[in-house]
Amino acid sequence: MGERQGGEVVSEPIRFVFASDSHGDMADPEALAALWEFCKDYKPSVRIAGGDHYDFRALRRGVGSNDAESGESLKGDIMAGNAFIRRFSPTVWLWGNHEHRLDSLISTASSAMVRDYCHDVKSEICANARASGCKVILPYHADKGVHRLGPVAFVHGYAHGENATVKQGLHYAVHGGGLIHGHTHTLASIALTQHGSGNAFSAGCLCQKEAMGYASGRLATARWGTGWVAGWTDGDNWKAWLVHKVGQNYVWTTGLRMFNPKKRK
Repeated sequence: MGERQGGEVVSEPIRFVFASDSHGDMADPEALAALWEFCKDYKPSVRIAGGDHYDFRALRRGVGSNDAESGESLKGDIMAGNAFIRRFSPTVWLWGNHEHRLDSLISTASSAMVRDYCHDVKSEICANARASGCKVILPYHADKGVHRLGPVAFVHGYAHGENATVKQGLHYAVHGGGLIHGHTHTLASIALTQHGSGNAFSAGCLCQKEAMGYASGRLATARWGTGWVAGWTDGDNWKAWLVHKVGQNYVWTTGLRMFNPKKRK
């Protein structure tokens, strides 16, 4: 995996989409159908997979032999995650904390069999991503797991709670720039109170809340929302917006029109 700080030099306006937290076999089929349709309409040239596209719940820390998750096969989850990556065809993939479970076990598992299995799975899913057109794969790391596209920073997410979007925006966004993250599964667009202002977005999720039993006892789960973030940048200027479910429909505008009063005849 190319574990390096990502960045791109932008010479002309480009369109991007950031989609996160599909969680493998817990993905919401309706949310994915909406994302595929949006991408067909918007035609983004940069597609950023924001992480947690595999759930790996059987590998989470604290799962014991008495937990139902410990007996679950990972095959269906891996197949679903691979299918998402192939269909989304990301140019950038930011590993989330769920993918990071592989790295954790590779480093700490006492069983050589577990370490070898996780290493093989990591090799498989990274090869699948590269074969799908992914150019940059970044680790789940608060410093190294940052991708920058002009004035916009993208991370999976490293903060929790109601102020997670503000906290990460103030940490990662440059003067007048933006920060887009996943991880919290919430939908948020917040103006940053810093010099040069800027905005931070939480992109929501693409998973089925009801299927994720391990999160049912958390108050934060009630705030989850389905969606993603789209936008454009020319290297200096940028604009981003949330695309999300409103009632039973996903609502978006894909046409871009720019007007400069100084150039008006």
